[in-house]
Amino acid sequence: MQPAAPATTLAHRDQTLTTSSTHPASAPPPAARAQLHRPRARVALTALALFTLLVSANLSTPLFPLLETQLGFGALGTSIAFSSYVISLIVGLLFFRGAADRVNRRTVLICALAAAALATAALAFAPTLGWFCVGRAVQGVAVACATGTGSGALRALLPGRPALVGRLTLLATSGGVAAGPILGGLLSLTATPLQTPYIATAIALAALVPVIFVVAPHLECAPHYRGIALADAPDPRPDTAGPTGRNDPAAARAFRLAAATGFLSFAVFGFCLSLAPSHFAAIAGTDSRPIIGLLAAVTLAASALVQLLPLRGAWRLPVGLTVLAVGLGGLAVAGAVGAVGFLVVACALAGIGQGVAFQAAFTAATSAVHPLRHASTVSAVYTVTYLGSAVPVIALGALAERFGLADAVTLFALTTAVAALALALVGARRR
Repeated sequence: MQPAAPATTLAHRDQTLTTSSTHPASAPPPAARAQLHRPRARVALTALALFTLLVSANLSTPLFPLLETQLGFGALGTSIAFSSYVISLIVGLLFFRGAADRVNRRTVLICALAAAALATAALAFAPTLGWFCVGRAVQGVAVACATGTGSGALRALLPGRPALVGRLTLLATSGGVAAGPILGGLLSLTATPLQTPYIATAIALAALVPVIFVVAPHLECAPHYRGIALADAPDPRPDTAGPTGRNDPAAARAFRLAAATGFLSFAVFGFCLSLAPSHFAAIAGTDSRPIIGLLAAVTLAASALVQLLPLRGAWRLPVGLTVLAVGLGGLAVAGAVGAVGFLVVACALAGIGQGVAFQAAFTAATSAVHPLRHASTVSAVYTVTYLGSAVPVIALGALAERFGLADAVTLFALTTAVAALALALVGARRR
């Protein structure tokens, strides 16, 4: 959601963008700032919309053991149910990547919230695994539409502060991913554990629609950075070949590193959101859905909390990936140790390492391109990133069906830890 310029400034759009690119340290002029209507409220509302969408998409995590019994599927069915959301999200990111920088942002967010509200409500009454997967797929498309658009809106509302935009985007998305399992577990403590979480969240999603209508004027959400001197805008010429700046070697390297880091770290997230509840429940010796949700959310919450810290420096990527590898090593042996405290520490380390590494890689990639391609770049990064939540998780589900969940998790954790250390070496060399 970003403002369009009045008629007096339209003729100077190219000059404004070029000036901001040539002098990146300059601040936006007072006249440009005055055109922003309720910028703080719109920043908060955009972040809240992203947060709530991700909450709705991850409510099912602590409910999967109950759903397995209710709908009659096993570990592979859980992987398919989770991956139906991720795969549709990836397809949506590919399809809407270019539109994220061209379609009115208020319209996109409203449509995404409405679709997610309907799909989330439908999950409450899913009679079969197929029905459930269709609802999850619609959720994935809604999140895909909103991800790049929301981040692009934050970039326009906070000109000159790309690092803060990156942190807010990650805080809203990873915070929603972390809060989803917790809220799902808590809201399931009713007489209708498979209905209340979905209906309550669907109402919250629908309630945001009229608020966006009131707070964000339609004309100010047009996808043009007219009349705004974006102080953080790099020269738009090097990346004219595409959203990732293929003609700019530095931007291309930053994109590849962010995509690889995202793929690896979201493989861990995918495990936490799908098969981890059953594995953690066995280690903790409990079937309490709130406790299962809390255990599954430890890694996600640790990653989200890291986004509150304004960390800087090239050390973040290699150090973060190394800490992630250590945490994964702990997850690999947590079943043999059998101590809940050890499991929590291992999950927290994995989350902290992922949060530090992905913050560094994501911010570097999105800051390296012109704001006119910010949303499409975010969508491109997340397209590769979410593949990590689908492909490895489906493979993990197949391994669990054949060799047992505990052995499959050990192999998954060790393999991912080795990959994290290898990527840390790559990051250290580029540093």
